[in-house]
Amino acid sequence: MSEALIILDPAAEKSLQQQIREKLIQGILSGSIPASHKMPSSRRMAEQLGVARNTVVLAYQQLVDDGFLVTRERSGFYVSDTVSQQGVISHSAGEPQRDEDDRSFWRTHCNAVSVNRRALQARPANWLQYPFPFVSNEYDPRLYPGAEWRECTRDIFTAREVAQWATLGSNEDDRHLVEQICTRLLPRRGIYVEPGQILLTCGVEQACHLLGELLLGDQRKLALVQPAAGETGEIFRRTGAQMLPLAQDADGPLLDQNLQQADCIYLQPNVHNPTAVTCSLERRRLLLKQAREQGAVIIENDCDHDFCYHGNPLPPLKGMDGGGSVIYLYQFPKIIDPGMQLAFVVAPKPVIQRLRALRYTLRERVPALNQRLLAKFVAAGHLDAALFKITQQLKERWTALGEALMYHLPKLNVRRASCGTACWLELPQHMDGAQLQISAEKNGLLLEAVSDGSAVRLGFSAIDADKIEGGVRVLAQLINGELQAEEESLTNMAGRRLSAQDLQKEMPGAVFLGTNTLGESYRIELKPDGTMLGYSRNDVEMDETDTGRWWLDGDQWVRQWRTWSYGRKASFHVVTDGHRIKWFNESGKLIDTAVVANE
Repeated sequence: MSEALIILDPAAEKSLQQQIREKLIQGILSGSIPASHKMPSSRRMAEQLGVARNTVVLAYQQLVDDGFLVTRERSGFYVSDTVSQQGVISHSAGEPQRDEDDRSFWRTHCNAVSVNRRALQARPANWLQYPFPFVSNEYDPRLYPGAEWRECTRDIFTAREVAQWATLGSNEDDRHLVEQICTRLLPRRGIYVEPGQILLTCGVEQACHLLGELLLGDQRKLALVQPAAGETGEIFRRTGAQMLPLAQDADGPLLDQNLQQADCIYLQPNVHNPTAVTCSLERRRLLLKQAREQGAVIIENDCDHDFCYHGNPLPPLKGMDGGGSVIYLYQFPKIIDPGMQLAFVVAPKPVIQRLRALRYTLRERVPALNQRLLAKFVAAGHLDAALFKITQQLKERWTALGEALMYHLPKLNVRRASCGTACWLELPQHMDGAQLQISAEKNGLLLEAVSDGSAVRLGFSAIDADKIEGGVRVLAQLINGELQAEEESLTNMAGRRLSAQDLQKEMPGAVFLGTNTLGESYRIELKPDGTMLGYSRNDVEMDETDTGRWWLDGDQWVRQWRTWSYGRKASFHVVTDGHRIKWFNESGKLIDTAVVANE
């Protein structure tokens, strides 16, 4: 019973001993391994898992020390009865409830929630292993300043430091971090404020939620540029405010009738997401003048100000003449603090006081530990050094993407701002962005279709500079119809059909990434010993795993999962085409395609 619960991954960062221990704890707590159950001997468990016996012995001993297992003289290891007595394991007394009954019950108790389904679609698992990950809002983990964060982490756990940050009140912000923001970050942007004009939030989304609660409502009108990416528009919409769409040109938002009617205006003047439009200096002056004349408040999201690849970034609205009616939002770049996503609001003191009161009611203050850690990181100069290093890397990629687009797609309209981490590509009229996104993924290229499908967004923060041209070449072939995007058969397929000798050479150790017909991303690893490991994730991030076997039957590749595909054996002809691998059934019909991962 317990052996079936354990699937070890030799490539994982966790040790085999730790993986065995965690899997057994999971089985004990879920009831899959019941109380008083006798565990297999360490020798038998080691043979089943293909590990050293000492690895199992040490895992068992740790579970005994933690109270999950007990030893009985001359009998072996047993699951402790006390775990069940303490109420950790919960068993249902009756028959399991039917899924449809459960859905009906909760459907009557939950209010309707309106969210763009595209926002719920998770990127494929292991997206970074795709050959061409042109994803936006993601970063190359190799750029992450891990050593600097470890240094700061050691510092904040000294007794003196703990006494300072651990005693913060339930609605206080770390004064050291606020001081660093006031003296180091904001002056570079031409913004000079006092500590009482700053409020820390858990990301820009929380800041927008607080501002929406404070400034908007049924009788208010909010203007924002369309198309709008992310959750910002939905957050403001839930306040009940009337949403006024703003049009824009190459210089930024137009001063049209919708803007003139607004009580509040949400802007991203530095780099609009997703269209990559940068608001010109003159348009910024006109926006400030218009807002002052009509008595409107401007909410400025100064995104991607740190990454500028050509000249100097334009000043934020908050730092210009007439910026008194501007509320400024800033979020630390994701590559700097991917786990924290800390942001702050700059506004007059009366506004900050009210926002602080609203934040208190939500009980969602940024953890004091994270605040002090970031304060140390900024004070030590690590933020400046990291931003400089990352900007140099991103500039190289920004340049490579521009050159590749001009060479391979010279006739398409491309917008690439001098800041930011993505560009906007308008597609030909006959092409649908959603379909292009699906075809691109099958060819190992990840991108983001936006708006009404007339454009795509290409991010360059997670892809190496030397891979950018190859990815743009694949994209150009898809757009120009040079790559096969329709159904293929074994008779008209593109690529190289693998013989038995090829299969024997190329299949062991291979890793495949793809998306099935249900829209679930999957990862399949073929072990040299003939076993398979499978992992899938659907659009609500429910993970599933399975194991199986694979072998060769002449020139056909055969696989059989334990539970997936009903556990039935299936045989395929295999074809490789660049980064793609294709499976054809015995009648020559294309069954599935995947991407060969970069391990």
